[in-house]
Amino acid sequence: MGSIESTSLRNIRKVLIANRGEIAVRCIKACRELRVHSIAIFTNSDATSLHVTLADQAVLLPGDDGTAYTDGKAILEICKKAGADAVLPGYGFLSENADFASAVSAAGLVFVGPSSASIKAMGLKHEARAISEAAGVPVIPGTPLLASAAEAVEAARSLGFPVMLKATGGGGGMGLHACHTEHEVDKGFAMVQSRAITLFKNGGVFLEKHYPNSRHVEVQVAGNGEVVVALGERECSLQRRHQKVIEECPSPFVERHPGLRERMLQAATTYASQLKYKSVGTVEFLVDDDTAGFFFLEMNTRLQVEHGITELCYGVDLVHLMLQQADYERGGQPGLPSDILMGLGRRPPLGSAIEARVYAEVPLRDFAPSPGVLQLVHWPEGDGVRVDTWVRSGQRITPLYDPLIGKIMVHSRHGRAAALSKLAATLADTTLQGTQSNLEYLARIVDSDIFLTGNTLTNSLATLKFESCSVQVLRPGVFTTIQDYPGRVDVGHGVPPGGPMDNLSGRVANSLVGNDFGVEILEVTLAGPELLFHEAAVVAVCGAELPVTVNNGPRPMWSRFVVNKGQILKLGKVSGKGTRAYLAVRGGFPQIPRFLGSKSTAPELGFGGVQGRKLQAHDILALTAESKIWAAAATPLSLPSRAVPDFAVTSLFCMDGPFGSDDILTAEGSKTLYETRWAVSHSSSRSGIRLEGPRLKWARASGGGGGSHPSNVFEYGYPNGGVNFTGESPIIFAHDRPDLGGFVCPATVCSAEMWKVGQLKAGDKVQLRPVSFEAALELARKKDEYLEAVVRYTRGSGFPIPSLDVELRDEPRCSILHHIPSSGSHPRVRFRQGGDTSIIVEYGDQLPDLRNTACVQLLAKGLSAADLSSVRGEPCFATLTVRFDPSLTERSKLLEHLVQLDSQIGEATGIKIPARQVRLPVCFDHPSLGESAKRYMESIRPSAAYMPDNVEYLRKNNALATRGHVYDAILKAPWLTVAVGFYVGTPVMFPLDPWRVLRGQKYNPSRVYTPQGSVGLGGSLVAIYPVAAPGGYQLIGRTLGGWDAAGNRPGFSPSRPWLFNHFDLVTFYEVSQDKYAKTEQAFEAGCYTFDITETTIEMDTYIAKFEEAAENPEFQSWTQRRDAASQEMGELEQKLFEEWTMTKGAGQDGAASEDDQVDSGQAVCVESPVDANVWKVLVKQGDILEKGQTVAILEAMKMEINVVVSDEQAGAVVTKISQPPGRIVRPGSVILRAKRPE
Repeated sequence: MGSIESTSLRNIRKVLIANRGEIAVRCIKACRELRVHSIAIFTNSDATSLHVTLADQAVLLPGDDGTAYTDGKAILEICKKAGADAVLPGYGFLSENADFASAVSAAGLVFVGPSSASIKAMGLKHEARAISEAAGVPVIPGTPLLASAAEAVEAARSLGFPVMLKATGGGGGMGLHACHTEHEVDKGFAMVQSRAITLFKNGGVFLEKHYPNSRHVEVQVAGNGEVVVALGERECSLQRRHQKVIEECPSPFVERHPGLRERMLQAATTYASQLKYKSVGTVEFLVDDDTAGFFFLEMNTRLQVEHGITELCYGVDLVHLMLQQADYERGGQPGLPSDILMGLGRRPPLGSAIEARVYAEVPLRDFAPSPGVLQLVHWPEGDGVRVDTWVRSGQRITPLYDPLIGKIMVHSRHGRAAALSKLAATLADTTLQGTQSNLEYLARIVDSDIFLTGNTLTNSLATLKFESCSVQVLRPGVFTTIQDYPGRVDVGHGVPPGGPMDNLSGRVANSLVGNDFGVEILEVTLAGPELLFHEAAVVAVCGAELPVTVNNGPRPMWSRFVVNKGQILKLGKVSGKGTRAYLAVRGGFPQIPRFLGSKSTAPELGFGGVQGRKLQAHDILALTAESKIWAAAATPLSLPSRAVPDFAVTSLFCMDGPFGSDDILTAEGSKTLYETRWAVSHSSSRSGIRLEGPRLKWARASGGGGGSHPSNVFEYGYPNGGVNFTGESPIIFAHDRPDLGGFVCPATVCSAEMWKVGQLKAGDKVQLRPVSFEAALELARKKDEYLEAVVRYTRGSGFPIPSLDVELRDEPRCSILHHIPSSGSHPRVRFRQGGDTSIIVEYGDQLPDLRNTACVQLLAKGLSAADLSSVRGEPCFATLTVRFDPSLTERSKLLEHLVQLDSQIGEATGIKIPARQVRLPVCFDHPSLGESAKRYMESIRPSAAYMPDNVEYLRKNNALATRGHVYDAILKAPWLTVAVGFYVGTPVMFPLDPWRVLRGQKYNPSRVYTPQGSVGLGGSLVAIYPVAAPGGYQLIGRTLGGWDAAGNRPGFSPSRPWLFNHFDLVTFYEVSQDKYAKTEQAFEAGCYTFDITETTIEMDTYIAKFEEAAENPEFQSWTQRRDAASQEMGELEQKLFEEWTMTKGAGQDGAASEDDQVDSGQAVCVESPVDANVWKVLVKQGDILEKGQTVAILEAMKMEINVVVSDEQAGAVVTKISQPPGRIVRPGSVILRAKRPE
């Protein structure tokens, strides 16, 4: 190799990077630049790290995730199997482990770093001091190893206070303890020794003189075993708990003291030369701020975190240098030619470079680590800007490792002032939204006088005052989420619209504080949060009544008021009618990231809001910079009491349909639907409000091809506010609903009434009242007038606010708007009413016929070509759901247009459709499916025709001989994707082989949990669940989930996080559990590329196959047997369902009548905090309760709620489980009883 600029290595071909995070990424990039094959290692916790996807090869480490990166034996075994030539350790982990370096060499590989002897010599600080003294390098006055605390106290007296106790095996700021008195030395000795034994397996402790007013300056060195050169110094004085935060090259202090650089660099090279040092390393010095005297601290025999700023200032790549040194060693030479090294050492610094370390930590909580999800990541780019990182949008920061997110480095040839300006701008342009980081803290440091002037000491940050313009969550409340109006109403593809459940109260709250309606707010369910305001803000609370206090002083609801800096705003428990309240803050929460155009949280699906979840204690919500100014100018304002909405909801205005017609419901069934006072269930959530009441009378025995229950239909786009019957269980679809499915909606709540749905409470009784489309528009107009008046009022116009009340008469049923009979090969068409915002165009007669699908495709294509404003179509197997905004589009004209488009389709023949073919792995009988069934039986319904084995049910229901025949249906047919929706891009598919058309009913009621990637069958269709979600299909196997919220993986993008397209042709191939696990792992890591090719679907070919089968006697015989078997299983299911219903009712009666009175002063009752279903009880009679222990897990709102032992309950002995799993509990219901020892 002739020069340092060489672009490839000669002797090293494969390098294993024995590290993770940003340094692993840095090393992989260096390998790529040198044309060397890189091998990454990773743990399950790190599977989505950037280093895994960037490496040429990635290997999962065995063992525990927390210790895997230090398992030298496992790493060397990976090296052997992968054929590595060298190991590049980075920093931390095994980088300064002499035994590992020796083991690498012994295995015939080259350790990319110094010799094991050098590492060992520098591993013990007291020995490193001795080398310094022998070399004549200044060293801090200190002692050899001390035998006892008494000896340490005596030595401290001799050195003079203050002193520093040091663990000889310490590093990275650990094992240090400053002492100012003899008492502190006496007490601190045992502490440091104990910690040293735990952390470093070496209890050696010594003392050094402590210099409080000092600087930390280090010198970068590089050697080849013969010569050592220095590449300038770095100022690393800005530290917190002995951990560096910001580093500079060159040091502004050294720059101000002529001759100091030369003396320090000479000392560093002299020291390293004593070791015959090879590779790169760093010699660290303590510099007295008063005298500019410097003392040796330690030598780091590895690459430093901050090495990048030296590279920027000296034009050298230190990782390249390490690899090239190792390459020479691998070739049998001592190392890099000395003349090359000497040339590097003569270079002066070019300009100034500064590095800021970005950590996942919370400055407001004493810099506590902040593991979690980084939802949105944007690093600035530009001349003189460098970012070394391992994260991108969607990355989860694990609590197992160092919280370093990345390093922001800037460089300017024009000196420090220019670099400072560039760093401030770069920090301001950096976006890290999701879990907390120190980004705001770094900006505060860079703007401080002490940093701007370069007068930083190692203790400077201890006195830096940090203030944050934010709100801190002290207590989160039961279920508090970020929502904004209107949400994601136009995304589709199974992405719920989201937004405030009561979008009336939410908008009023925003108006009161001066926000636009669309600014994000907090939605509070049942009981609210306790919030500490670190800056003054203007707020308003609207919605269901609850106590509102500021520093325990009451504040009115439906009013604007100010919470001052340092005050605590507390929202208590909802009392009376209603369920949800809304907290608006002027300016909203600007650091909450947008996802697909909205900040709304979908907690069941894990996206939006704060890391896709409800608020938790210690969350930080940033406020706008103007918050203080707005608060100072704000004046109190309250909405007139007459203008406050009434939350005593007893009725909801609905529109009949889409499936309320007499072919679905009998007249008696319709009467039951509209005359019953339905009870609101505890199982309600943001996805829907479940109702309890009588069973409907259906006009048919089954759902035909849609499923065995009469409530089943072929999948269609669910209308907003649809009253959906999943079997016999009705649910009003709310804001986090699925957007398609295969259960009928005989009625749809009017859009203007949906705010009332958001306030329905468990136990409320509500009647559905049918009205016309024109009446629904009138309701919307009244609501708009009310909100417009509220805005005028809050802006000081004084206009009266009209009432929301309106009198409407019930209207007769009108599900079907228009009907076209079949003609030739063109099937029958019905245009069904889907509330006031959609029309469902239905082809055929609920039988599996590909002609219907072809017509849907052509109608969707025609509608798309028409490009109508505020109109979009969502195709399914036999329906096209056309969604529109009635304030912008006249429904009658839209209907006319759809009828006209259908007339242009003509005969359903000769249709060729361009499509993609997607090939997927599938694992049958995956253990997670059995676990899902078990959970369903434990928490929802213990017996059903399809339990406990869904595949066995499908075998019986379809008159098949073996389970293998069920699997063949999946494996031996191409599956046409007839819809993409439900939740987050779920593909719904139909087999293009009549022999593979199976039937199966859907869960009744539906389950709350389905494993990601599950393949399920419902009716005659198959779906792939992209994420863990509720569902109702019979589960057969598992494949890969077709969803990536961050859009990073191959096949996805941030604007299109779903994989599948309508009319994709999907085929499956079987894999083992082991192969599936590896494939899923690769998918999660972003290393899996889907097998997708382009094709053309000739519909006539497949239609002919179905027609031929229909004439085949063998096929006819099977379908007859299938029909008989399905009927038999349906009858069994009906029997089991009725038995379960009766048992459930008896259980509820028993729970309600139980005496929950405390029988003595020794008794302890652990109660339910909410309406819920008891899923698990984790203790038994005789157990002793422990503080913080989870004793039961409840399911409510499709979320798990832990019941935890309080301080007062701890120590009591469990005497009775009052509410076993499966019971329904109310707030205050006793789950278990215990007794305190006498």
